[in-house]
Amino acid sequence: MRTLATVAGLVITLLLGACGGGHFRKTSPGETTSAPPYLEMRSEASAGTLHFPRGVYVLDAVDDNGFYYRAPQKIVQHSWSGGLPHEGGVFVAKRNHRKLRGYVITPSGLTHVGNLSRTDHVFRYYTN
Repeated sequence: MRTLATVAGLVITLLLGACGGGHFRKTSPGETTSAPPYLEMRSEASAGTLHFPRGVYVLDAVDDNGFYYRAPQKIVQHSWSGGLPHEGGVFVAKRNHRKLRGYVITPSGLTHVGNLSRTDHVFRYYTN
């Protein structure tokens, strides 16, 4: 039963999103980019059955299309058999920093999910 829930959840996740852009690379802590190093999500957000926690997300990677901010804890995918944790966070488009999408890393790779643009958030250059 849990396997069926996991497979169904992954199929839904894949249907909600698209694959990440090209030239994906991790950023180093002191690296200068055109993006602030922190993104504070002031409230929880969700995309389908995926729940993104509130807190400070850290710039972790960049690709041709945008910036990837790692979540402070696992992204939880809820199903009838319980929660399934995923690595992931928030993707911010380079062309429009107001456009936020969630992303999760599944066995099939990185997948963008949902629209988190309306979530209360602020970019930061420091942590409190």
